[in-house]
Amino acid sequence: MSLTTGVEETYYKNFVLTEDGLKNFHKMMENAAQRFPAPAELVYTIVNSDFRYFQTKRLEDVTHDLDVQKLNIIQLVMEAQFVDQNAHIDGDAVKSPLENWNIRVIFNIPQKDFWDTRSDRITLRVKSEDRKWATDYINKLEDLIYSIPRGNRTPTIIFWLFVIPLFFMIKTYVTQLTTSAGWFTTPGGRLMFFAYTFASALMVLSGIAVDFLGYRPNAFRIMFGPESRFVWGQGKVDHEAREQARQIVMWVMGSTFIIFLLISISYAIR
Repeated sequence: MSLTTGVEETYYKNFVLTEDGLKNFHKMMENAAQRFPAPAELVYTIVNSDFRYFQTKRLEDVTHDLDVQKLNIIQLVMEAQFVDQNAHIDGDAVKSPLENWNIRVIFNIPQKDFWDTRSDRITLRVKSEDRKWATDYINKLEDLIYSIPRGNRTPTIIFWLFVIPLFFMIKTYVTQLTTSAGWFTTPGGRLMFFAYTFASALMVLSGIAVDFLGYRPNAFRIMFGPESRFVWGQGKVDHEAREQARQIVMWVMGSTFIIFLLISISYAIR
C-alpha cells in the first residue's frame, strides 16, 4: 500500500449555501480534479426532500434544472471521480491503482422532527499520495467551509430582556406576601399575575437553554434561526419566506417585551 495522507472531518454547523458559494466550491474542486494523476471529473449527487436523487457533471443542472428546483435539497455531494479507474481483480476484491486519491464535500440537512436537536453538517474528505496536494486542498476547502454564512438569527438578548419584567413580578409577589392588596386576592388577579410571571420566566429560561446549555431544537431554529438552506430554486423561495417570517417574530417579541414591562411596572407601583 502506498503512503497516503488526508483528512475526513465533519463540521456540525448551520449553513446558507448560495449559488455563488456553490460556484466557489465548484471552482476549487474542479482545480483539484485537474491535478489528479489521471483524468478526473467533478460529479454532483443531489438528494431532494422526497429522498430521490440524481447525478450530474454539470453545475448548471444543480442550480437551474426545473425538476431539482421544485423540491428542497437536503443533501449535496461534490466528488472528484476518475474517468477511467483501470480496476483489476486482486483476490476477492476489485482494486484500482488510483484508489488512494479522493476529494469529496458533502452538505447535509437531516430531516428533523419538531423538537429534534440534530445539527446540520458539512463533511470533508481528502485522500492522496501527494502530501502537498492534500494539505493545499484541505486548507483551501476548510477556509471555504468556515466562510459559509450561518444565516440570520434572532439575537438571544431578546430573551434576556424579560429578566426585567420578571424581576418586577417577583418583587411584587414578595411585597404581596406581607400585604393584602385587593387586586391580588381575587382569582382573576392572581391568574393574570402568575400568567405574566410564568411567560416572563419561560423567555428567560429559553435564553439560558440556548446560551448556556446549547439547546436549540428544530422548532426554535425555524422560528428564530439560523436554519440551513441551499439558496437556489425552491430553497431560495423558502429561505426568503422564512426570513420575512422571522422579521415578524422579532417585532412580535419586541412588542411583547414592552407590554410585559409596562404591566410588571404597573403591578409594582400599585
